[in-house]
Amino acid sequence: MINKINKLKFISEIGINHDGSFNVAKKLIRQSKEIGCDYVKFQIRNIKEIYHPNFLKNPSNSENANQYIFNEIKKSNLKISQYIKLFRLAKKLNIKVMVTPFDLKSLNLCKIKEVDAIKIGSPDFNNIQLIINAFKLKKPLFLSTGMASDNEINLMKKILKKFNIHKVPITIFHCVSSYPPSEDEINLKYIKNLIKKFPKYDIGYSGHERGYFPSLISIFYGSKVIERHITTDNKLKGPDHNSSLIKKDFKKLINFSNKITKELNNYEFNIKNFLVKFKLLSAENSIGKNVKSLSLNVEFNKRVLGKSAIYKKNFSKNKIIKIDDLKFVSPGKGLSGLELYGLKKKLSDNVLKNDYLSKSDFEKHDDKKFDRNKIKIINKKWGLIGRLGDFEQFIDEKADLIEIHLTWRELINPKIIRKNYNTEIIIHAPEYFNDKLVDFTSDDKKIVNNSFEMIENVNYLVEKIKNNFVYDKIKGPKVILHPGGHSEKSINNISKINQYRNLLKNIKKIKSQNYNLLLENMPPYPWYYGGKFYQHIFTDTKEIKKFCNESEINICYDTSHAKLASNMFNRNFKVFTKNILNNIEYLHISDAAKTYQEGLQIGKGEIDFKMFFQLVKNLNVNFVPEIWNGHLDNGKGFKDAMYKLQKIIKKISVKKHC
Repeated sequence: MINKINKLKFISEIGINHDGSFNVAKKLIRQSKEIGCDYVKFQIRNIKEIYHPNFLKNPSNSENANQYIFNEIKKSNLKISQYIKLFRLAKKLNIKVMVTPFDLKSLNLCKIKEVDAIKIGSPDFNNIQLIINAFKLKKPLFLSTGMASDNEINLMKKILKKFNIHKVPITIFHCVSSYPPSEDEINLKYIKNLIKKFPKYDIGYSGHERGYFPSLISIFYGSKVIERHITTDNKLKGPDHNSSLIKKDFKKLINFSNKITKELNNYEFNIKNFLVKFKLLSAENSIGKNVKSLSLNVEFNKRVLGKSAIYKKNFSKNKIIKIDDLKFVSPGKGLSGLELYGLKKKLSDNVLKNDYLSKSDFEKHDDKKFDRNKIKIINKKWGLIGRLGDFEQFIDEKADLIEIHLTWRELINPKIIRKNYNTEIIIHAPEYFNDKLVDFTSDDKKIVNNSFEMIENVNYLVEKIKNNFVYDKIKGPKVILHPGGHSEKSINNISKINQYRNLLKNIKKIKSQNYNLLLENMPPYPWYYGGKFYQHIFTDTKEIKKFCNESEINICYDTSHAKLASNMFNRNFKVFTKNILNNIEYLHISDAAKTYQEGLQIGKGEIDFKMFFQLVKNLNVNFVPEIWNGHLDNGKGFKDAMYKLQKIIKKISVKKHC
């Protein structure tokens, strides 16, 4: 039996769903009042304060997701005077105002009497600087855990105890920072864990799911506050509209929630009876486990939206770093405030203004080298992945090959390479071009033309840089391409047969180029623009094999994608790999779990790599570890993967010679 709830509180998160329109914002306030919300909430940012200076100098050269979010935020910014008018309208309508400030300057606006409460959003859960200053305003504080690990949440307990000297009321939100999340990401059962961790505080649920059934189930597990985004139309473009509720659905959520609360207070239910009673069985997968784990797409959003610490100025070796010496900015490429909490603060080397903090700034660097001989035992060359702008640091590791994963902006304004390298080059074409997804399966001429424009730029770049590297003089350098065949809807109006037909026609045109084109097998749920898409082709080995035979091309086999597809379609990964073995010409190596956790570190997922390398040991194929964010902290993720793979490959080699 859950604790009795006197009255649920509802927060209507307008956020940036007004899309920069003052009138739309007023309309959403009135709708929030009409449906019975307790709070209406806005997000306020100072663009110059929340981004790294280098990003602001040239945002068009950044990762596509960073650029997309940046553009959405810019166009949705209102004037401070407009926000104040909106707050006054809310007060006139007798609905409380909550503000999510994303920087210290925006926090200053929360001092005014019209602001009743402050919300620290998931990107700033680790921003100690912002939280400490928020406490000083002595207003109720709401904290969202959408991007926080269980360890970070445990550290937050210490932060709140130490800095909440004014004893302001606190609410902790269970949240998942996917927009929208898969049901098995939502993990509502973790609310019970939060209640145990924070017995003195209210626990709520901030949902981003499509619909509202998981929001209702959260009440069973003890949620006392429910926060949802509100929109005028779910079909509008923008990062939050598709995971928001329109007025009538938000009203249904409130009415249904109040009914559930009343019955929970009067009767005892187990979860199964609860789901049956309130017809919520269809959302059963959202319950999850009483543990916290971050999916890859949450980790992705954490890097794009989250904050990391940078130095405010140059500091010398042995300097003791304090919070006031730092600034917290996006993208989140360095250490968070909570990670700093447990570190020694004395610098082990000199640092520069605006540098991201790294653990290596405070620790002696372990300069272990790869044992290349162990890798070559099974006749496999290995390499690392970089961007056109940073590949040199990975060539310095003496890798056999370098895979350059292009962004479309690098194609528009490519870096000039002046040196020659005794390293094989592989080119990975971008998934986006002109801010649009590349798709060679589409019936839409504009999409296909945009995709071919991307290819033309790749052709030009390959010819321009290939002679600075080593490559197969007969086949040409390897160029990896994602085939397309995705949509935001699970049911696509275009048949798979037609998609493959279009792909075959377009691939034949691309094959005329002087390079070795490889298509990559795909995961069932690729993540584009920070949101979930559905992949319709190149996830099934029979289909891939048939297409490869027809097109006379081979594939870049991504182990992570293959494992996710195997899990999705209930197939054995070993059999999956065997089916396509003869079509593999190059490998992306990373671990995976469930149907959406891709790019995991070796050993952190479900793949048996000893078995896998036994399967491919006689193939003359090379590989790179494609670990999510493996390039950060001087390529630590890539290096860790290589250390782990060395041990696995060595064991295989020993067995082979027995």
